[in-house]
Amino acid sequence: MTSHLREEQTRAWRRARRGERLSWASCGVLFTRRALVSAYLALVALLLSACAVSPLQTADEDVAPFGPAHVLSGEAAPGDRVIWGGRIAALRNLADYTEITVVSYPLDRGDRPRINQDPGVRFIVRQAGFLEPVQFMPGRYLTVLGQVAGVQSSSVGEHWMDIPLLESEQIHLWPADVSRWQNQTRFSVGIGIRL
Repeated sequence: MTSHLREEQTRAWRRARRGERLSWASCGVLFTRRALVSAYLALVALLLSACAVSPLQTADEDVAPFGPAHVLSGEAAPGDRVIWGGRIAALRNLADYTEITVVSYPLDRGDRPRINQDPGVRFIVRQAGFLEPVQFMPGRYLTVLGQVAGVQSSSVGEHWMDIPLLESEQIHLWPADVSRWQNQTRFSVGIGIRL
């Protein structure tokens, strides 16, 4: 910073502290290039922090970009780690595990089902243990991280079809009130502060 600019800035600060009105030119002296660059970088950081984040913890491991239809077409193989989501159609608690039949929907960048899109292929999630039917009732939306376990023949009414099977690692059940998580723009500032 030149000495002339520094002197003008000092004078402007003194006048501002005394409560005098400053002209626009004096205000411009107070905002140096460094201050403008810092403000710009803070704005960029704020915008980047507002990106959608998945509720599932993938531990930085690769997740294959395959959907349930890729299993039926042979593009995805058993053992592929995937993230699928959709709407619960049925739940069956068996002796050692629970099967959830899900109608798939495409997912957004935050792994939320895009319910305004057309539904896709059904898939079955196999979860070890018991899941509460009242909590995982038909009509709720979920997102699942798991491994493709093959294809299972299952009936929908009187119609039999092949349905991809997913062994779950994590299940995220979305709130029953869809307006709480769908089609909302959210801004986050810092850690744990949401607007």
